[in-house]
Amino acid sequence: MAKPEHRTLRFESFDEAMQEAETLAAGPHHATGNFSLGQILEHLARTLEIASGNRDAPPSTWIMRTFSRIIRPMVLRKAATGFKLPGPAQTVLWPSEEVSVKDGIARLREAAEKFRAFDGSTPHVFFGKMSVAQHHQLQCRHF
Repeated sequence: MAKPEHRTLRFESFDEAMQEAETLAAGPHHATGNFSLGQILEHLARTLEIASGNRDAPPSTWIMRTFSRIIRPMVLRKAATGFKLPGPAQTVLWPSEEVSVKDGIARLREAAEKFRAFDGSTPHVFFGKMSVAQHHQLQCRHF
C-alpha cells in the first residue's frame, strides 16, 4: 500500500497553526490519510481539551508515560505523522463518526480559546509537567 503524501508544515506559533486550520476549513481541501478534515479538526480540538484539563485524558500505561517522557525533547522538535495510538487512546482522541468541517472548526475554535487561557498547571497525560511554552510547542508540532 502506498504511503499517503503529506505536506511538510512547521508552525512557530499556536496562532499560526490555528490560521492554517481556519484556511483549510474555509476553502477547498484534500485529505490524504484515513480521516476527513472534519475528523482531523475534531481530533485537534480533543487534544487541546485534554492538554488544558478540559477533557478526560485517554488511559496510558506506565511504560507509555515513561517512554513518552524520554522522547519528549525529540517530539517537541519534530513530530512524526501517522502515529497509531493504542486502541483505548485512539477511541478517546479520534472520532469514529464523520464530523463536518463546519462542526470540526467550531469545536477547534472553542478548544483553542480554552487552551490559550491554560496556565500549564495540568501535567500532560504522556509527557508530564511542561511549561506553557512547551505545551504550545507540542501543539504546533501536532498541528
